Amino acid sequence: MKNPYEVLGLDENASQEELENRYKKLKEEYSEGRFVAGEEGMIAARNLTELENAWREIQAKTVVAEETKGGGDFEYIERLIKDSRYDDAQTVLDSISEREGEWHYYQSIIYYKREWLAECKKQLESAIACDPGNQKYRTTLEKLNIVMGNSKTNPESMGQNPNMNQQYVEQPHGDALSNCCLAYCFTSLCCDCMQCCM
Repeated sequence: MKNPYEVLGLDENASQEELENRYKKLKEEYSEGRFVAGEEGMIAARNLTELENAWREIQAKTVVAEETKGGGDFEYIERLIKDSRYDDAQTVLDSISEREGEWHYYQSIIYYKREWLAECKKQLESAIACDPGNQKYRTTLEKLNIVMGNSKTNPESMGQNPNMNQQYVEQPHGDALSNCCLAYCFTSLCCDCMQCCM
């Protein structure tokens, strides 16, 4: 994907006023051009879509820059997660170039909130690899393993807090294989009962 500033023909040091003026000018030009017949109109329509996407991205970066002033990125990400603004939290997380334990930890929380448990687990394992002595990461991974390995555990009991470190109701331990075996046995039993009823 093109750099959004390049789409506007400016660089990242351009002022907000310059960006807005260029956006309005290009939008007017492409909006008129899309009604021209043939290839020229199609190109203008594509350019207009690209311009709108670039403008949204620039605006999002501006909002993030304003809102993160005076606070750390991870504190801001945590607030966004608490507010269920997962896309915004992901945008801020993606903007952080140094990806150490805390970065992977917050990525795992976003994945967990989206119910992508396998990806969540990978990120927690990466967090632990970066910082093996961090008990928060290890405890969170232990809780996640309980959720993933026991079909009776309610995932919501772990996911209400962005830190995923609150009290949870522990269910009897199991693993994915034993859950599959139980499901198979139950299905087989149901089939046997159905044959008896026929």
